[in-house]
Amino acid sequence: MSNEPDDEKLARFRSALNHFVDRVRDDRYVLAVILVGSLSDLTIWRRESIGLWVIEADGVTRRLRSDGNDERVFRILVEDGINLHAEVISRSRFKQMVEGSSRTAFSCNFFAERKVIYSSDPSIESWFKQANTVAIKDQERELLAFSTWTIHSLRHARKRLEIKQDLDLASQELLSAAHSLAYTEIIRNGKVWEGDVLYKAMELDPDLFQAVYLDVLAGRKKKKVLQAAMGRIETYLDQHYKAHLKPLLALLKKANRVMPLSEISDHFAYSEVYPWHLESACEWLERRGLLQKFSSPFKLTKRSLEEVEEPAYFLES
Repeated sequence: MSNEPDDEKLARFRSALNHFVDRVRDDRYVLAVILVGSLSDLTIWRRESIGLWVIEADGVTRRLRSDGNDERVFRILVEDGINLHAEVISRSRFKQMVEGSSRTAFSCNFFAERKVIYSSDPSIESWFKQANTVAIKDQERELLAFSTWTIHSLRHARKRLEIKQDLDLASQELLSAAHSLAYTEIIRNGKVWEGDVLYKAMELDPDLFQAVYLDVLAGRKKKKVLQAAMGRIETYLDQHYKAHLKPLLALLKKANRVMPLSEISDHFAYSEVYPWHLESACEWLERRGLLQKFSSPFKLTKRSLEEVEEPAYFLES
């Protein structure tokens, strides 16, 4: 069906989705179906499957050995020959996600439109509307997540280039940084974007992404090209760190004391802000004289009598 017109392909996908909803509508344990990403003539050309969230009643999750210990459960289904990629989410976990205690599955919700296409539970529709609102607090947390990712990738790119003299691995790390910068730019501009984020980011700041992405991607792995990309990323971070690292800086300012990294990490748990990314961000701030670095005692086990040390940081008010 490679020459199938877009309108016919779109009709097939919509029909398959409708048939799936009709099938689960009779299952009293399936409470809602949410479409992840739109179905339109602008997106269907590249879509070979349909992304869904399936919200189920509490206590009925069917786990397979292949699920392992992962909290998230994914299923690949099929309807009318079209694959459905579904994440199965319990009602209580969905509520937690909306309330912010487990926002993992909502990461990047600025880029992918989601739509409730079936619900037998009015509360779910209400929660969904709440979660789909681009709130300032959520925007700040997403900016922190992707900015710490950028700093972490830049840190490793510099190590690969300056210490290992490995231009190939340094290029890979810089491309990773470019991806996180793309997300950052889209969030910073308050955009909702479903497609490839790099293309949208290049529209927003073509000069930046020429240097940090296109020049690096072009294969001209000369040291000066990579150094130029690193310099542009450093400049970007210097310009925006107060806004993009705001939740981290606000936490340290409010604490007004030496704060261990484990405590900082716990504060940002379930928000896609990883401890190793936070460490890189704190080290980046410390090298600029914006934080002071100390060490703090840490017990490796609940029963340990001896203590080791972990990094801790202090922001002067």
